[in-house]
Amino acid sequence: MFSKDCAEFLKALGSFDYACANKHLMRISKVRFMLADMLGRHSLSICEGVYSSMQFLKPKIFRREDHLHQMYCDIAADVERESIVYRDILNIGMHGASMESPENAGRARATLEQLGAPASQGGALSGHGSPVLASEASQSSLHQYISSIHNATSMVIGDARSAGDSGTHNHNNNDHNNLSPIPAQYGSQQPHHQTGFNGREEQSAADHIVLYTILRELCSLRMALIGVYRLLSLSTVEIDIDLILPETELALQMYESGSSDIHNTVLGSGIENEISLLKHGLLMDKAISEYDIQKAATHLHLARVALLDWRKFSSEQEYAEKSYYRPEESSSMWRYNIFSSNSSVSEEKSKSSSSLAKGKFNVQPNHLLWLHRWIASEKAKMTIYFMDLLLEKEQAFGGDERTLWANMDPDMHGIIRAFRKKAGAHSISFVYEISADVRFSTTGFISANAPYESPTGLNSFPCIYSYPPEPPRDHWPNIISIMQGSVSILRQYRSQYFYDRKIGCTYYVARVDAHVSIVIIYLDKHPQPDTGAMDFLQLLAGKLRHTDVLLSMRQE
Repeated sequence: MFSKDCAEFLKALGSFDYACANKHLMRISKVRFMLADMLGRHSLSICEGVYSSMQFLKPKIFRREDHLHQMYCDIAADVERESIVYRDILNIGMHGASMESPENAGRARATLEQLGAPASQGGALSGHGSPVLASEASQSSLHQYISSIHNATSMVIGDARSAGDSGTHNHNNNDHNNLSPIPAQYGSQQPHHQTGFNGREEQSAADHIVLYTILRELCSLRMALIGVYRLLSLSTVEIDIDLILPETELALQMYESGSSDIHNTVLGSGIENEISLLKHGLLMDKAISEYDIQKAATHLHLARVALLDWRKFSSEQEYAEKSYYRPEESSSMWRYNIFSSNSSVSEEKSKSSSSLAKGKFNVQPNHLLWLHRWIASEKAKMTIYFMDLLLEKEQAFGGDERTLWANMDPDMHGIIRAFRKKAGAHSISFVYEISADVRFSTTGFISANAPYESPTGLNSFPCIYSYPPEPPRDHWPNIISIMQGSVSILRQYRSQYFYDRKIGCTYYVARVDAHVSIVIIYLDKHPQPDTGAMDFLQLLAGKLRHTDVLLSMRQE
């Protein structure tokens, strides 16, 4: 049953079960050798495996940076050629010998003969197709299978959100139904239980067109996202939001303008959530840097919803010969329900344990795990930047510092406390440098419409975090003077050391991002820069810049 095998093939690909996808491809090859040969020749499953494992970013494995991009490009080119043939088949059926291109008509008739469906000598297709096509006449179309999978997926996503929180997350599926490039007679409105051309050859050709449309759009989206991941992997010092965000939004526009068929597949839903994760992760990073807690919290929530949806529906798809299980993992969040993901954890664990079957294994693709790790790192950065504000809310619910940072990785506050205790530093502070082009408020809530006057003097360098909690105000003139006198060094993200002979204090400064610098103060003399202090500055600044997370994309 060609349409069902294709639907199962797409479902296995969208669930990252590439071994199962190859099994379904073998079944397809028994009735559609040319299609299976094309997909097997270009190894679509291998391409998807390399993409999801992020192996294409490893320089030692792929010495040509455009290797995977070219593989997807080749698949898209072959798919486009084949889809033209099947469109011509439908045109022959509808127009007979009146086609404008005799060459295309000849190619289409040759394809039909290879499928075992002879064309009549008059140009129109005969009503007596092959046994394979005849058996398909009474089966559901690929479009119908995809629609049923989409409905089941929507129910899974609804269950996932009701188990956690119910944030706003628009999939825009209603709009997608108006965007399909496939004419109605090729897709969902075709008659599926008729004899003759409409009942056999048309359904087979329409199924091929639906499949080829999905594959073509999949390849285009993968090529766009490969570029986004490559730009992220090259962000060794800081994430260039202005460069990467437009590329991500371009991929989102490409997806939204695609056909309704790919939107309704597990593959398409996964790509939508993947792009959403990338977009909201980037916007969250920008909002944190600009000290806007409202935007940062909103994008964190939307990123978390996309991650939860993606993991939920990709792991709970049911299809023949499923070869793995994927238990849900709990992650620590704040006590507020909008951020929390630990609701129904026991229920999810029981579901996961019951899904474990003999011979099955647990697998999660690297790019999904990496996105989870990146969002967790952004959340940790957000928590340390807005710790005073968040701790106030946490205490209102009976919590404290420990509950705020419980099970959070990395625990920025714990790292700072441990260093101060070990090194004997007087204080560790984060200083925010206000710029003329970005509004700032110590509350973290910024209104674009409210009157605003940029702070001046010492107030233009507010302290957004300090441990111990009381900022070292007596040292603030010295700190500002050091920062203003070391602009070129700090812009290169190098650590700066300064000893003030007048008061006998030592300062260490390092830039984290465009606005924030870390300052360590010692109340004693350090004739030479202390190696431990300098290393700690680089360690903490690196974690706040997500250096380890970004470098992991390219490491073996």
